[in-house]
Amino acid sequence: MRGGEHIKKINPAHNDTLIDTTKPDKIRQLSIEQANALEHLLQGQSDRAVAEAVGVSRQTIWEWRNHDPLFVAELNRQRSEMWTEARERLKSLANHALDVVELHLDSDDPKASLAAAKYILQGTRLMGDTDLPSSGPMTSEGVIMERLRNEAWCELRAEDKKNSTGYSMLQFDPLREMHEADFADRVEELAESRLKKAMVEAGLL
Repeated sequence: MRGGEHIKKINPAHNDTLIDTTKPDKIRQLSIEQANALEHLLQGQSDRAVAEAVGVSRQTIWEWRNHDPLFVAELNRQRSEMWTEARERLKSLANHALDVVELHLDSDDPKASLAAAKYILQGTRLMGDTDLPSSGPMTSEGVIMERLRNEAWCELRAEDKKNSTGYSMLQFDPLREMHEADFADRVEELAESRLKKAMVEAGLL
């Protein structure tokens, strides 16, 4: 079978109907321009600079960053990898850096000693936060689900308010946690019911 061709067979029950036995190869991939744009964005360049480097409009870069789930997921994934690599490199340098700070801590120079002590205190506080910064969903499906959840949340809140079925927002409401859990389930169900259509519309299914 050559690339792009699909095997088809006749349905015995309906001889005039052709049925694909293979999934059509129509799942969208990142374009060359998008791949190049990712490299420039990861370097911290502005939308305008990226647009000029890639050869597209600034509006296009903005659209990719905010509305293209495939592009957003890949940007998040590469950012996460970059943070992980940078953190591992810092860890490898940590022991040597501490040796240098320790020498200054024991220095006869009060200023050098005080500066070293500050570095240690600051480092202790920073090292307590060991989690990588959140970079968002790293799959196109995750990006789309995040958007669908936000849309479902707004839609259901407005619907409850309109129908006066929303629960009390007062803190003393004894059923608040139960209502919150029920509402979260409704949001998730509504978002999941729209996922397949959204994936198809994005060319990812």
